[in-house]
Amino acid sequence: MRSTALRTRAGMLLAATLLPFSAFADTLYLQLAEVGSEVDASGLTASTVAERTRYGISEALKNATTEAILMDPQHEGSPDVTVSAKVTRAGEKYRLTYLLSTTHAPVRTKTLAYDFVNPSLSDKGSVVMAQAVLNEAQKLDAASQETPVASAEVPEAAGSGSLVSERAHGDASGHDGMAGDSTGRELEAEEPRRRGGGRTNLDLGLALGFNSPSGIFGGELEYRVVPVLGLNLSAGTGAWGFRVGPLARLYPLGESRTSPFLEAGMSFNLGTKSTSTLTLNGETEEFTTEKLPTPVATLAVGMRQSMGPMYLGLRAGWGFRLREDNWRTSDGRDPNLLDDLDIATSQHGGFLASVTLGVTLF
Repeated sequence: MRSTALRTRAGMLLAATLLPFSAFADTLYLQLAEVGSEVDASGLTASTVAERTRYGISEALKNATTEAILMDPQHEGSPDVTVSAKVTRAGEKYRLTYLLSTTHAPVRTKTLAYDFVNPSLSDKGSVVMAQAVLNEAQKLDAASQETPVASAEVPEAAGSGSLVSERAHGDASGHDGMAGDSTGRELEAEEPRRRGGGRTNLDLGLALGFNSPSGIFGGELEYRVVPVLGLNLSAGTGAWGFRVGPLARLYPLGESRTSPFLEAGMSFNLGTKSTSTLTLNGETEEFTTEKLPTPVATLAVGMRQSMGPMYLGLRAGWGFRLREDNWRTSDGRDPNLLDDLDIATSQHGGFLASVTLGVTLF
């Protein structure tokens, strides 16, 4: 790894040719220096928090816009920024506090605090917090290389080797992250994840089904208004022609990896025509039946399983036809046996089921 002197010599050597890009090309070196825990919870022991922090930073680095490296604790060399962590109780909640500190003069520090209820850290929560840590580390490193200004100081009562447990003001409070419970459900801290935070969740999927709102084959588009409510538009083709309809889904567990839902909506079948052929005494006659537009109300239960950027959806329920036997023969004749059989098997209604495979766009 590099030392301060090596970094200075490298900067002088490359300044003449790479000066316009030097601010972007420099690599940030991070090191997890110290992790402590004052709570009696298996999911928040010092070793577990250290492992979750390393995992989160490693995942955050995959999508980082600038180059950074998380140094091994035993690796020789000096990091640019050290990261320490400590878990304490904050009333009925748990508080995870990160202290970031630059290793070269002028020394700058930053404290980030996260409050949560359940004594565990989910994958998503660890990555969200790590992204905030990485962003602040990059800001600290960049600021320490500029004209020295007054830097944040750690209160003397905390000591040079300990952590500050109170919440930092300003930028730190804006990065309050999320922790997760044992089921992997992400819990919101003080910052709203939707609307107020400017984030959305848009799903697009392909579906196969029987009597489902998306037809025998179709698609679904869903926008998550809030973590517990999704607005869905399903469309596809079925035995009664093309169908399209709006749906609403209630997710009692909010945004979790395995999320059951309750669904209610409408399916508008736009109708089609079917033709049957009947042969009597050597004569063949063709009959045409017009299947008229028919609305159907649907109720269903289902489950959405997140698989990274993909998801799998399962649904089962019942369709209620709002117009029964909504059809007519083209020539006004009475229905024959083939007509009755065709109508009975093709009307949208009754038991429904579907499976959807899709991708989360945002």
